[in-house]
Amino acid sequence: MKIHPWLYLSCLLLATTVQAAPTSEEANLSLLLTQLNILESTLKRAEAQATVAPDTRFFFDYPQIYSDIHAMREGINTYLTPSRAQPRTVETFPARYRTEVAPQ
Repeated sequence: MKIHPWLYLSCLLLATTVQAAPTSEEANLSLLLTQLNILESTLKRAEAQATVAPDTRFFFDYPQIYSDIHAMREGINTYLTPSRAQPRTVETFPARYRTEVAPQ
């Protein structure tokens, strides 16, 4: 299987972008969504340029990778924008009502 130079460069670009990632989880996941968009557009170019020789035994499964990218994108979007409010932490009382000294 021959790896095209543009595919190698795309992977390299994604790897260097991840190294310089923002610090918050939301920022990292938003960056990942952008990278998925870049990856999808690169795959579309690859699919358009793909040539299939009659004696080729294996083919790249473009519909499957598009499905996987879509599933990842949906999962990240669902996490970043939940459908309902998240439960908040309940503050506890110290529950120490007994003292050693009588009130004056």
